[in-house]
Amino acid sequence: MRLQHGFSLLEVLITLLILKLGLLGVLAGQTLALQYVIDATQRATAVALSAALVQELSATISDHPAFSLELTSASPAALPTCSADILCTDAELRDYQLGRWQQLWQPSLETGATAPLFAPQFCLQFADNSLQLQVSWQQRAHADNAALVNCEAGPGRSALALTARIR
Repeated sequence: MRLQHGFSLLEVLITLLILKLGLLGVLAGQTLALQYVIDATQRATAVALSAALVQELSATISDHPAFSLELTSASPAALPTCSADILCTDAELRDYQLGRWQQLWQPSLETGATAPLFAPQFCLQFADNSLQLQVSWQQRAHADNAALVNCEAGPGRSALALTARIR
């Protein structure tokens, strides 16, 4: 009787099964890591946009009366029509800053750029020289869930709150 060298078909199939299970685990880990990266990118974008707005508004609203407003992609802020010939009031300057800032996080139809946040909602309140900004956005992993859009965190939505004292 001769000794056989090599692998039997059963050994090869078992090896392929183990390899397949290992690769499926790696793929699941990659998918989860990608979701975490997307969520972290959106959070960093929300922080950057919020800080930019607070910095811009702090220069113009220190003596402004109290106000409260909500901004969404569906309700764009109207840009005032003041120019070099017609001076802006404080409220018009604030509206201009809000409108230009809102253009940063909306998709661009001209360039085809996508929005940095998915279904964002910004709630802004100013009273007693304190500016409070709440931001929420839909997580990409839960994009098919049509949840109620508000400034609070909820199922499938992440949120961020920022409070700044304006001098």
